Amino acid sequence: MTVAVSIIIPAYNSAAFIDKAIESILAQSFDDYEIIVVDDGSKDDTVASLEKYQAKIQLISQQNGGASKARNTGIQAATGEFVAFLDSDDLWRPQKLMDQVNAMRAQPDWVACYTETSYKADEETLNQQSEQAPELVSKDLQQVFLHPYLVTSSFMVRREVLNKVGLFDESLKTAEDIDLYLRIAEQGLIGLLQTSLVWKADIEGSLGSLLSSYQDNLDVVDAFLARQGSNSASWGDLVGKVKAKIYLDWGKDLLWNEQCFAAFKALSQSLSLKFSGATVWLMIKALIKAALSPLRGSK
Repeated sequence: MTVAVSIIIPAYNSAAFIDKAIESILAQSFDDYEIIVVDDGSKDDTVASLEKYQAKIQLISQQNGGASKARNTGIQAATGEFVAFLDSDDLWRPQKLMDQVNAMRAQPDWVACYTETSYKADEETLNQQSEQAPELVSKDLQQVFLHPYLVTSSFMVRREVLNKVGLFDESLKTAEDIDLYLRIAEQGLIGLLQTSLVWKADIEGSLGSLLSSYQDNLDVVDAFLARQGSNSASWGDLVGKVKAKIYLDWGKDLLWNEQCFAAFKALSQSLSLKFSGATVWLMIKALIKAALSPLRGSK
């Protein structure tokens, strides 16, 4: 039987917190959904902790393959008109599904939508209900390309669109979400509900914090440009701006991690794409830190 929303939760060693994620679904004001939990080879008590929900969830267990593989397994099992994602350490506000489903049905030209996100550690804020309907904003491909950093737990997409564009790219260790968002945005408008309907755990050491994620971001941009074919030339300036920002952020992270020469190289790449006085200053700072580091070691 088809439901309105298939909710996919990838889980790996999530025993300590996945129950809160599921409870935030069960507390939704909208109840036409299915919950698909994909246990990605957990080594803790994740599966045992889900036993109390066995009548309310579909549990799929597989060997560890990463979040993308787990989400893809869930997508392939989904029957819903829409597909929504919830990471096992994140939470939803009670009106999240209702607001998104209503918005998607009212905006047939939207292929997907997302909401704003809170990062506060105070879970009590989840119980705050807004009296007003969220403002709806449509974003085209150019707008998504310039800022594709959506939170997966806030994302809802039409399943027919996923069937068309394909699944998460399992070869990407990071930026696989950005890659999918861009492929979806190539199919039509993506909507934003301007209200916070998700509480996201900000866990130190997450995949998004890896320095390697910047190269994955660059690879995703190159793949996007290749898909534009004969229109690729018209994206030149925007691609330059996006890559300049990626190299700038990469340089900042490298500098923070005392990798001064690598930081200088990344910042130089950024500067070659877009001039910025701030970037020049960071390059000088990287050289100064590199020169001083042997002196610190001799003390």
